[in-house]
Amino acid sequence: MERWQRKRRGERPPLSEKLLRPAGYSLQCKIDDLNDGLHSWFFGTFLCSLFAVGGVPFVPLDYTGRIFYLTIFGLSAAGCAVMAWRKLLKIRNHRRGLLGEQAVAEELQRLPAGYRVFHDVPGNGKWNIDHVAVGPSGVFAIETKYRTKQPGKPSERDNEAVFDGNKIQFSSGKYDAAAPEQARQNARWLATMLTKATGERVTAQPIVALPGWWVTLKANSDVKVLSGKQVSSFISTEPTVLSAKVIQQISYQLDQRCRDVEF
Repeated sequence: MERWQRKRRGERPPLSEKLLRPAGYSLQCKIDDLNDGLHSWFFGTFLCSLFAVGGVPFVPLDYTGRIFYLTIFGLSAAGCAVMAWRKLLKIRNHRRGLLGEQAVAEELQRLPAGYRVFHDVPGNGKWNIDHVAVGPSGVFAIETKYRTKQPGKPSERDNEAVFDGNKIQFSSGKYDAAAPEQARQNARWLATMLTKATGERVTAQPIVALPGWWVTLKANSDVKVLSGKQVSSFISTEPTVLSAKVIQQISYQLDQRCRDVEF
Protein backbone atom coordinates (compact mmCIF):
# COMPACT_ATOMS: atom_id res chain seq x y z
CA MET A 1 0.00 0.00 0.00
CA GLU A 2 2.75 2.45 0.97
CA ARG A 3 4.74 1.69 -2.21
CA TRP A 4 1.58 2.18 -4.31
CA GLN A 5 0.92 5.55 -2.66
CA ARG A 6 4.50 6.71 -3.31
CA LYS A 7 4.19 5.67 -6.95
CA ARG A 8 0.90 7.53 -7.27
CA ARG A 9 2.55 10.69 -5.90
CA GLY A 10 5.32 10.31 -8.45
CA GLU A 11 8.03 9.64 -5.87
CA ARG A 12 11.10 7.72 -6.97
CA PRO A 13 13.95 6.30 -4.87
CA PRO A 14 17.32 8.09 -5.19
CA LEU A 15 18.94 4.82 -6.35
CA SER A 16 17.52 2.55 -9.03
CA GLU A 17 20.03 -0.27 -8.47
CA LYS A 18 18.89 -3.05 -6.19
CA LEU A 19 20.95 -3.83 -3.09
CA LEU A 20 22.42 -7.08 -1.82
CA ARG A 21 20.52 -8.87 0.89
CA PRO A 22 21.86 -8.17 4.38
CA ALA A 23 22.25 -10.88 7.02
CA GLY A 24 18.87 -12.12 8.22
CA TYR A 25 16.94 -10.33 5.47
CA SER A 26 14.25 -13.03 5.19
CA LEU A 27 13.76 -13.10 8.94
CA GLN A 28 13.49 -9.32 9.05
CA CYS A 29 10.79 -9.42 6.36
CA LYS A 30 8.89 -12.02 8.39
CA ILE A 31 9.23 -9.88 11.51
CA ASP A 32 7.84 -6.86 9.65
CA ASP A 33 4.84 -8.89 8.42
CA LEU A 34 4.24 -10.32 11.89
CA ASN A 35 4.39 -6.83 13.41
CA ASP A 36 1.67 -5.68 11.01
CA GLY A 37 -0.47 -8.64 12.08
CA LEU A 38 0.33 -8.01 15.75
CA HIS A 39 -0.87 -4.42 15.52
CA SER A 40 -4.07 -5.53 13.77
CA TRP A 41 -4.90 -8.14 16.43
CA PHE A 42 -4.12 -5.70 19.25
CA PHE A 43 -6.43 -3.16 17.63
CA GLY A 44 -9.11 -5.84 17.31
CA THR A 45 -8.68 -6.70 21.01
CA PHE A 46 -9.10 -3.04 21.93
CA LEU A 47 -12.23 -2.55 19.81
CA CYS A 48 -13.91 -5.75 20.99
CA SER A 49 -13.14 -4.88 24.62
CA LEU A 50 -14.46 -1.37 24.08
CA PHE A 51 -17.73 -2.64 22.62
CA ALA A 52 -18.03 -5.35 25.27
CA VAL A 53 -17.59 -3.05 28.26
CA GLY A 54 -18.59 0.37 27.03
CA GLY A 55 -21.47 -0.60 24.76
CA VAL A 56 -23.60 -2.64 27.17
CA PRO A 57 -25.42 0.32 28.80
CA PHE A 58 -26.49 1.65 25.41
CA VAL A 59 -27.74 -1.60 23.89
CA PRO A 60 -31.60 -1.68 23.77
CA LEU A 61 -31.82 -5.31 24.91
CA ASP A 62 -33.16 -7.17 27.90
CA TYR A 63 -30.92 -8.78 30.51
CA THR A 64 -30.47 -12.01 28.54
CA GLY A 65 -29.70 -10.10 25.33
CA ARG A 66 -27.06 -8.00 27.07
CA ILE A 67 -25.41 -11.08 28.52
CA PHE A 68 -25.30 -12.56 25.03
CA TYR A 69 -23.91 -9.29 23.62
CA LEU A 70 -21.23 -9.16 26.33
CA THR A 71 -20.31 -12.82 25.77
CA ILE A 72 -19.90 -12.40 22.00
CA PHE A 73 -17.64 -9.37 22.21
CA GLY A 74 -15.81 -10.74 25.25
CA LEU A 75 -14.95 -13.97 23.41
CA SER A 76 -13.95 -11.94 20.35
CA ALA A 77 -11.60 -9.84 22.46
CA ALA A 78 -10.11 -12.98 24.01
CA GLY A 79 -9.63 -14.55 20.57
CA CYS A 80 -7.89 -11.44 19.26
CA ALA A 81 -5.66 -11.37 22.34
CA VAL A 82 -4.66 -15.01 21.80
CA MET A 83 -3.80 -14.35 18.16
CA ALA A 84 -1.77 -11.28 19.15
CA TRP A 85 0.14 -13.36 21.73
CA ARG A 86 0.94 -16.00 19.11
CA LYS A 87 2.26 -13.33 16.75
CA LEU A 88 4.39 -11.93 19.58
CA LEU A 89 5.93 -15.35 20.32
CA LYS A 90 6.82 -15.81 16.64
CA ILE A 91 8.38 -12.34 16.56
CA ARG A 92 10.55 -13.20 19.57
CA ASN A 93 11.73 -16.45 17.98
CA HIS A 94 12.53 -14.74 14.68
CA ARG A 95 14.40 -11.96 16.46
CA ARG A 96 16.60 -14.53 18.19
CA GLY A 97 17.34 -16.15 14.86
CA LEU A 98 18.06 -12.73 13.35
CA LEU A 99 20.57 -11.91 16.09
CA GLY A 100 22.26 -15.27 15.55
CA GLU A 101 22.66 -14.64 11.83
CA GLN A 102 23.97 -11.14 12.46
CA ALA A 103 26.51 -12.47 14.95
CA VAL A 104 27.87 -15.00 12.44
CA ALA A 105 27.87 -12.36 9.69
CA GLU A 106 30.02 -10.16 11.92
CA GLU A 107 32.49 -13.00 12.43
CA LEU A 108 32.64 -13.62 8.66
CA GLN A 109 33.89 -10.07 8.22
CA ARG A 110 37.19 -11.34 9.66
CA LEU A 111 37.87 -13.37 6.51
CA PRO A 112 41.01 -12.14 4.73
CA ALA A 113 41.11 -10.37 1.37
CA GLY A 114 40.11 -12.58 -1.52
CA TYR A 115 36.92 -13.85 0.10
CA ARG A 116 33.38 -12.68 -0.53
CA VAL A 117 30.39 -13.35 1.70
CA PHE A 118 26.74 -13.36 0.64
CA HIS A 119 23.88 -13.43 3.10
CA ASP A 120 20.38 -14.85 2.90
CA VAL A 121 20.99 -16.51 -0.47
CA PRO A 122 17.53 -17.40 -1.87
CA GLY A 123 16.92 -20.96 -2.98
CA ASN A 124 14.34 -22.31 -5.42
CA GLY A 125 11.35 -21.72 -3.19
CA LYS A 126 10.56 -20.11 0.13
CA TRP A 127 13.86 -20.96 1.76
CA ASN A 128 17.35 -19.54 1.88
CA ILE A 129 20.95 -20.25 2.86
CA ASP A 130 21.96 -18.03 5.77
CA HIS A 131 25.50 -17.29 4.52
CA VAL A 132 27.68 -18.33 1.61
CA ALA A 133 31.43 -17.64 1.69
CA VAL A 134 33.50 -17.86 -1.50
CA GLY A 135 37.27 -17.67 -1.68
CA PRO A 136 40.50 -19.50 -2.47
CA SER A 137 39.61 -22.35 -0.11
CA GLY A 138 36.27 -23.02 -1.83
CA VAL A 139 32.55 -22.43 -1.38
CA PHE A 140 30.95 -22.75 2.05
CA ALA A 141 27.22 -22.99 2.76
CA ILE A 142 26.67 -21.85 6.36
CA GLU A 143 23.51 -22.57 8.33
CA THR A 144 23.21 -20.58 11.56
CA LYS A 145 21.30 -22.01 14.49
CA TYR A 146 20.48 -19.87 17.51
CA ARG A 147 20.07 -21.95 20.66
CA THR A 148 19.46 -20.65 24.17
CA LYS A 149 21.56 -22.08 26.99
CA GLN A 150 19.84 -24.05 29.73
CA PRO A 151 21.28 -25.63 32.89
CA GLY A 152 22.52 -29.18 32.36
CA LYS A 153 24.08 -31.74 34.63
CA PRO A 154 26.28 -30.38 37.46
CA SER A 155 29.40 -31.98 35.93
CA GLU A 156 28.79 -30.52 32.44
CA ARG A 157 29.28 -27.06 31.02
CA ASP A 158 26.03 -25.35 30.06
CA ASN A 159 27.56 -23.93 26.88
CA GLU A 160 28.84 -27.16 25.34
CA ALA A 161 27.38 -28.74 22.19
CA VAL A 162 28.61 -32.18 21.13
CA PHE A 163 28.41 -33.32 17.51
CA ASP A 164 28.64 -37.08 16.96
CA GLY A 165 28.46 -36.96 13.17
CA ASN A 166 24.67 -37.25 13.02
CA LYS A 167 23.15 -34.99 15.64
CA ILE A 168 24.11 -32.07 17.87
CA GLN A 169 23.66 -32.82 21.57
CA PHE A 170 23.24 -29.80 23.85
CA SER A 171 24.05 -29.66 27.56
CA SER A 172 20.35 -29.37 28.43
CA GLY A 173 19.77 -32.87 27.02
CA LYS A 174 18.09 -31.65 23.86
CA TYR A 175 19.50 -32.58 20.48
CA ASP A 176 19.23 -31.39 16.89
CA ALA A 177 19.53 -33.85 14.01
CA ALA A 178 17.78 -31.62 11.49
CA ALA A 179 20.38 -28.84 11.32
CA PRO A 180 23.26 -30.97 9.92
CA GLU A 181 20.96 -32.49 7.30
CA GLN A 182 19.62 -29.07 6.36
CA ALA A 183 23.16 -27.73 5.91
CA ARG A 184 24.01 -30.78 3.80
CA GLN A 185 21.01 -30.32 1.52
CA ASN A 186 21.71 -26.59 1.17
CA ALA A 187 25.31 -27.30 0.14
CA ARG A 188 24.19 -29.86 -2.44
CA TRP A 189 21.70 -27.47 -3.99
CA LEU A 190 24.25 -24.64 -3.99
CA ALA A 191 26.91 -26.79 -5.67
CA THR A 192 24.45 -27.93 -8.36
CA MET A 193 23.21 -24.41 -9.02
CA LEU A 194 26.71 -22.92 -9.30
CA THR A 195 27.97 -25.78 -11.47
CA LYS A 196 25.16 -25.19 -13.96
CA ALA A 197 25.55 -21.42 -13.86
CA THR A 198 29.33 -21.25 -14.25
CA GLY A 199 30.08 -24.33 -16.31
CA GLU A 200 32.74 -25.24 -13.73
CA ARG A 201 32.50 -28.16 -11.35
CA VAL A 202 31.73 -26.59 -7.97
CA THR A 203 31.50 -28.29 -4.60
CA ALA A 204 30.23 -26.67 -1.41
CA GLN A 205 31.20 -27.40 2.19
CA PRO A 206 28.21 -27.51 4.58
CA ILE A 207 28.71 -25.77 7.92
CA VAL A 208 26.42 -25.40 10.93
CA ALA A 209 27.34 -22.36 13.02
CA LEU A 210 26.31 -22.19 16.69
CA PRO A 211 27.02 -18.67 17.93
CA GLY A 212 27.93 -18.57 21.62
CA TRP A 213 28.48 -22.33 22.02
CA TRP A 214 31.57 -24.41 22.69
CA VAL A 215 31.49 -27.22 20.12
CA THR A 216 33.05 -30.63 20.73
CA LEU A 217 33.44 -32.96 17.74
CA LYS A 218 33.32 -36.68 18.46
CA ALA A 219 33.22 -38.01 14.88
CA ASN A 220 34.26 -37.02 11.38
CA SER A 221 31.50 -35.86 9.08
CA ASP A 222 31.03 -34.07 5.77
CA VAL A 223 29.15 -31.42 7.78
CA LYS A 224 31.26 -29.18 9.99
CA VAL A 225 29.62 -27.98 13.22
CA LEU A 226 31.46 -24.95 14.60
CA SER A 227 30.98 -22.17 17.10
CA GLY A 228 30.36 -18.76 15.60
CA LYS A 229 33.91 -17.62 16.31
CA GLN A 230 35.46 -20.68 14.63
CA VAL A 231 33.85 -20.22 11.23
CA SER A 232 36.15 -17.60 9.70
CA SER A 233 39.35 -19.27 10.92
CA PHE A 234 38.21 -22.66 9.62
CA ILE A 235 37.39 -21.26 6.18
CA SER A 236 40.57 -19.23 5.80
CA THR A 237 42.90 -22.10 6.83
CA GLU A 238 41.50 -24.66 4.39
CA PRO A 239 43.77 -25.49 1.38
CA THR A 240 43.44 -23.46 -1.81
CA VAL A 241 41.16 -25.09 -4.39
CA LEU A 242 39.72 -22.23 -6.47
CA SER A 243 41.43 -19.86 -8.88
CA ALA A 244 40.70 -16.15 -8.99
CA LYS A 245 38.78 -16.62 -12.25
CA VAL A 246 36.43 -19.24 -10.80
CA ILE A 247 35.94 -17.17 -7.63
CA GLN A 248 34.89 -14.24 -9.81
CA GLN A 249 32.46 -16.39 -11.79
CA ILE A 250 30.87 -17.82 -8.66
CA SER A 251 30.70 -14.41 -6.98
CA TYR A 252 28.96 -12.94 -10.01
CA GLN A 253 26.24 -15.61 -9.94
CA LEU A 254 25.66 -15.17 -6.22
CA ASP A 255 25.64 -11.38 -6.57
CA GLN A 256 22.93 -11.59 -9.22
CA ARG A 257 20.88 -13.94 -7.08
CA CYS A 258 21.12 -11.90 -3.89
CA ARG A 259 20.75 -8.40 -5.36
CA ASP A 260 16.99 -8.01 -5.07
CA VAL A 261 16.45 -5.54 -2.22
CA GLU A 262 14.45 -2.53 -3.41
CA PHE A 263 13.94 0.85 -1.79
